[in-house]
Amino acid sequence: MMNRSRRLSKDNTYYELKQKIIDSELEPNQPVNEEKLSALLGVSRTPLREAIQRLENEDFLVRQPNGRLRVASVTAREVEEIFQIRSMLEGYVARSAARNATEQDIQKLTRMMDQIKHSFQHGENQNFVTYGFEFHDYLSEISGLQTFEKVLNQLRDHSLRYCRYVSLHGDWNTQADEEHNFILQMIIDKNEDGAEKAMRDHILSSLATALEQIKEMEPADS
Repeated sequence: MMNRSRRLSKDNTYYELKQKIIDSELEPNQPVNEEKLSALLGVSRTPLREAIQRLENEDFLVRQPNGRLRVASVTAREVEEIFQIRSMLEGYVARSAARNATEQDIQKLTRMMDQIKHSFQHGENQNFVTYGFEFHDYLSEISGLQTFEKVLNQLRDHSLRYCRYVSLHGDWNTQADEEHNFILQMIIDKNEDGAEKAMRDHILSSLATALEQIKEMEPADS
């Protein structure tokens, strides 16, 4: 029982710390130290150190040459790589989802689309990001492409961090709402080519918006 409790404590610390980085509560390039993080999360040093090591391995935290920690920076170069990879993989996911989607899947995706539209129309940027990612995640699930899903999961939280960062510093353009709707329409029509193209276009459009925001904010030498 003690081992299970320790494992839960360790995992919870990791997820809580990661979420604070994703949500920019801990901002890009912000210096952090174990003592302050321990107080912030209300945990002891042991689970915290294990969480820090995992987040260093995942490039959410960076150990500097002097041994001090900082939150990973947000750069145009990284966001471009992540979104380009996503556009290729998720395009194929959408193609497969168009082939596999059942009537029940369509109903669920339509409900998700309603949430996306509502949050967009009311300027609820963070909810718009959350619902958008749920839409993408569900397409990945129904695609049946397990290896694609594993690779996308490795990129997901970095991509989510960038999207939340953009939402904190600006708005998504009106196309973003329309693009989700068009992807869904292609899936309803079982148009595999159309679904793949619509998804790729959508992610590259999101990339253009993200790059615009990030390039305005990152230092000139990044």
